[in-house]
Amino acid sequence: MPVGTCMTTITERIEERKEAIKTCLKQYSYLKENPALIDEVIAFEGCPRKPCKKLAFLILTYKREATVQELKTISDQPAGMVRSLRKDGFLFQDNGKKPPGYYYTNATGETCRRIVGYQFPEVKLSGRVRAILEKSVAACISAIEVYNKPDFRYREETFSILLVNAWELLLKAEVLSLDNNKIRSIQEVNKNGFVVLNHSGNPRTIDIHKAIDRLVAKKLIDDHCRQNIEFLIEIRDNAVHYINKSSQFSKRVQEIGTAGLKNYITAVTEWFDVDLTQYNFFLMPMSFFHPTEADSFSVRGHDKEIQRLLDYFRREEDNFLPDEDNPYSLALEIKTSFVKSSAHGSALKMQYGNGEDILTVKVSEEDVIRAKYPLTYKALIGKIRNRYSDFKQDGRFYGIKRDLEDSSQHGQRYCKVRYLDSESKRGPSKIFYSTEILKELDRHYTRIKK
Repeated sequence: MPVGTCMTTITERIEERKEAIKTCLKQYSYLKENPALIDEVIAFEGCPRKPCKKLAFLILTYKREATVQELKTISDQPAGMVRSLRKDGFLFQDNGKKPPGYYYTNATGETCRRIVGYQFPEVKLSGRVRAILEKSVAACISAIEVYNKPDFRYREETFSILLVNAWELLLKAEVLSLDNNKIRSIQEVNKNGFVVLNHSGNPRTIDIHKAIDRLVAKKLIDDHCRQNIEFLIEIRDNAVHYINKSSQFSKRVQEIGTAGLKNYITAVTEWFDVDLTQYNFFLMPMSFFHPTEADSFSVRGHDKEIQRLLDYFRREEDNFLPDEDNPYSLALEIKTSFVKSSAHGSALKMQYGNGEDILTVKVSEEDVIRAKYPLTYKALIGKIRNRYSDFKQDGRFYGIKRDLEDSSQHGQRYCKVRYLDSESKRGPSKIFYSTEILKELDRHYTRIKK
């Protein structure tokens, strides 16, 4: 589901589909109500919205067995219905063969079909969307590579130019994807409906601001993400027209840029389900570049243009309240701590190795787990109670929780089991949860308005 979809829309969708199910039960009077079709299944995007044969097929087969003869009372082409529902994301029990057939023989020898669950269909990248997305990722990687160079005099300016370019391409790829790869969706059109051409005679595409507006209107970008991109654009524009020589400016670029990269990864994952873990999406801390300056910034002596830019950042940030649960960020601060022996602290522990002139990094399993899965069950329940107005710790909640904890469906996206014996993975264990689980729970409960 797209990021930011409002709960009123989900509630309306559920009510609409419940009415469709009631109508279907009347049209096919021999059908019985299916208690397995709970709200979260009905809210699933692949669930039919109107009374139809496909919906009747779903009612008959979801989490319960139906013989082919029963299915033919709905459609004389059950295989076609199966293909359609599978395309929408529903999972059928198969016969265990390779390639699988989505039917099986029951104990009495009858051929049957049964839906065992659902999953969101993979986003298929093709054509222009794939090409633009690949260029976007390439621009983002270039921005990181430039920033992380040990000696680069135009570091912040070049980084901001490339990252804005990466964002613009990503936004256009999503606009294009939403309009089924139709190139006209990202072309600039005049008031007469004609495509505007540039000086070379090629169609001009919409700018980054128009792309943002379209995705904000569809609730695919929230205010934090939008303002972060606006900050990056201001840095880029300032870089084109002025010389930026300021440690404070460098610090602010790193904070805004780090948040921009985090937001970028979130958007790519949410919109296109693309895994970027093969790349190192991080910015080196400033202490690596300016170890003597990192903790001694002064706002005095800046050029007036730089000072106005920094003031603009502060004013805009004052309009946003901190929200730890929001996947998008306005700015993020990086802290480093260099020690000659292991020490307790919140920063990443870095230790000089003995005997060789190398820097070793030691990260414990607990550090890794708690960084990605910071919530215990008790902490998760606390956050849920403070987040939703209609939450009840009942059977419905436990059913949702069990589904999200199922690694066969979701891998380790929402939680991770930590065993006391990490090698054998046996014995006592404890589950830790990612904040990603809250985004999924947003689909099932109503958020408290702040």
